[in-house]
Amino acid sequence: MEYLLPSFIGNYLDDLAAKGRKASTIKRYMYDLNDFSYWLHKERSTTEEINWKSITKEELDLFFHELLEVRGYHVRTIRRIHSVLRQVYQYQKSVGQSELSPIIDISPPELLSGPLDETDWVQHKEQIQLLASISSTKGLSEQQLEVFSFYKARNEFIVRLFLNYGLTLQEVHQLSMRDIKFERNEIYIKEDDRLILLEEEHKLLAYSYFKTIPEPVRPRFYSEDPFIVSFDFKRKTYHWSYEDDQPKRMSMIAIQKMVRMEVKRAQLRKGISAQTLRNTFILATLLHGRTPEQLIQWIGYTSPLSMNRYIYTVQSVTTEQKQRLLAGTG
Repeated sequence: MEYLLPSFIGNYLDDLAAKGRKASTIKRYMYDLNDFSYWLHKERSTTEEINWKSITKEELDLFFHELLEVRGYHVRTIRRIHSVLRQVYQYQKSVGQSELSPIIDISPPELLSGPLDETDWVQHKEQIQLLASISSTKGLSEQQLEVFSFYKARNEFIVRLFLNYGLTLQEVHQLSMRDIKFERNEIYIKEDDRLILLEEEHKLLAYSYFKTIPEPVRPRFYSEDPFIVSFDFKRKTYHWSYEDDQPKRMSMIAIQKMVRMEVKRAQLRKGISAQTLRNTFILATLLHGRTPEQLIQWIGYTSPLSMNRYIYTVQSVTTEQKQRLLAGTG
């Protein structure tokens, strides 16, 4: 299926390939974009090329309504398609264009309406197993063993930020030295102006990681230098970006890959991701008695509607599921 995609889509897909995305992923994106383009032409009753700058929020709302109500797509599939369209918008924005800009205003409640499956959060025994594995040398290659002391604390701290504080992948990726206040045990999330108070042991973990970075490439205090820094296994030290004249920020893809690798090393089931860890924090916090309003302030959501899926899950979990999730979290 191919239906009059604008030329910039080719540029976007070429950019994905240049960044190392798998051919199967690019093929999936192409399918999703073709499907959207076909629907749009059918909706506008035209076979002429459409300028994607003219796409409205109302049209996008209709498209997602069709996916959910007419086609009956799974929530995860709809979220993936939403993500593809948003990434296209972000790519165009990066080159000074505005196609698909209304997508930033769309987070339909329907996308979050279904309860989470038990595979979408981490049981307490899985948490213990993951954290124990991260601090151990089990399953490491000789190359990894040589430099394990450098990145061990970093990896555990990243996982803690998802699991114990509910930060998003983007929030962890964007942390800068200016956002870290070791003396006050605080992390500042500037995107929505909120403070996260770290437990003492986690503050010490963060500082331990910071001190393992060799001083010549160490992030500078009170600067915009990234706090979560990429590690160079070949050179056995942390990356320095000469282009930006600062340590190299660990990419979101690299963070996701790190979580997957640590999950695999811990011999846990596939599918546990940064989002799975964050789901665990949110559900555990609600089950411990925090109100949705309190949690929204903590994790930075702007509307109670964003909490619907988690609330629905809390209302539907069994006593056994609750015990498996909360054991030892109080």
